[in-house]
Amino acid sequence: MSYGKFLDEACALHNLRKTKNLPEQSIEKTDEDLRDIWIENKRYSELIAFIHENWDLGQWDEFFEPLENHLLENKLEKEFIKFWKGILRHRFESLWEWHKELGKKTKYWDGTKKTFEYQKFTLEGLNRFRHGLTILCVEDEIRKVNELIKTVDKLEKPKPKKTTDKRKMDENIFWELIETNRNKSEDKIDFIENLSFQLEEFKPSEIRRFERVFLTIYQELNRQEIWALAYIVRRGCGDDEFDYFKAWVISKGQKAFKDIKNLNLSKLKQYFDEDPQLEEMLRLSENVYENKTGELMSPVRVKKQKLSGKEWKEDHLENEFPEIWKLFED
Repeated sequence: MSYGKFLDEACALHNLRKTKNLPEQSIEKTDEDLRDIWIENKRYSELIAFIHENWDLGQWDEFFEPLENHLLENKLEKEFIKFWKGILRHRFESLWEWHKELGKKTKYWDGTKKTFEYQKFTLEGLNRFRHGLTILCVEDEIRKVNELIKTVDKLEKPKPKKTTDKRKMDENIFWELIETNRNKSEDKIDFIENLSFQLEEFKPSEIRRFERVFLTIYQELNRQEIWALAYIVRRGCGDDEFDYFKAWVISKGQKAFKDIKNLNLSKLKQYFDEDPQLEEMLRLSENVYENKTGELMSPVRVKKQKLSGKEWKEDHLENEFPEIWKLFED
């Protein structure tokens, strides 16, 4: 948990100041110092997770503003969206739960809370999110936020779009959807559009099941030799690029997935007919869910599989994986 890591490192930072005979400082100041260290070290995902765990509604503006500004200044679109969507999910949950308790006409509950306070809080977050998206020029996300603002402004929770596919999602249907839409698509972007359109025909709960199947299969590729393959094929592959590679492998269908996962050398090369990266696949379920329901999808949790296998060095790849290297050396 990032929360535990943050507390441990904050405590270590506090003790370090003591050993150097530096003046004691408040807990808030220590937290801010550690926040800045994590930003400098590009530990964005951990810091975002810490904020979501500790201030799920994003109340401590002065703490997260430096992170928010850093993400915008450095055009870190993915991290900025992840940051704000995590906060907004909690605000939406609180808004609709409170609105259900109060009803449209009642203003008070226990004499302490008002519906419009949650409405205002959610709208403030949406507008702030939209402002950042405007700076980053993310038109598709801006369109979605505009629709969400209308929903909150009217205090009318949207009804899900009509469901036409009543099947229960499982791994077989998952692969059927992947392969059907790959076969009828001209390229991987066309594939994402076709798959999104078909997935929207399912119930919201089944869209979440699709994501669960995806994440479970995705974990199976979390191996050093698969990362080495991605690095050799692309002549370089960082952490994020490896995530996009694993998503792309799944998008090629079940047979390709198995051959690549098992490093079937006799069949490997045939699958690499395009740049093996598909970041859009990582957000597909979430985007489809939002388009269908007008709400933000809560995170889907699966058991994570640590990166397994023997670590390799970039300069030694040719010697450590000679067969793969030879296959893609052209």
